[in-house]
Amino acid sequence: MGRVAGRLHRAGIIHGDLTTSNMVVRDGGIVILDFSLGGKARDPESRGVDLHLLREALTSTHARARAYYRGVLAGYREVLGAEADAVLAKVKEIESRGRYT
Repeated sequence: MGRVAGRLHRAGIIHGDLTTSNMVVRDGGIVILDFSLGGKARDPESRGVDLHLLREALTSTHARARAYYRGVLAGYREVLGAEADAVLAKVKEIESRGRYT
């Protein structure tokens, strides 16, 4: 999931509703569905919101959410390298905002 999100973000694509409900496993890979809330952006805020939504989806539906999210972050970093640092810092900022706590 993290590598797929990283490839989208590297291409300047924001999903807008990046949740496991919008993912399907096919032929051993992940296919992302429903880009109706998506757009083009490269800023850390937009990318961070995508990752925050994914974390929330994992937390609300999967018992092993923490482990899964660690895997997401590892895959994301694998694709974006040092560029991921600003996005992950933004995720922490987003999570600290009043409406998300």
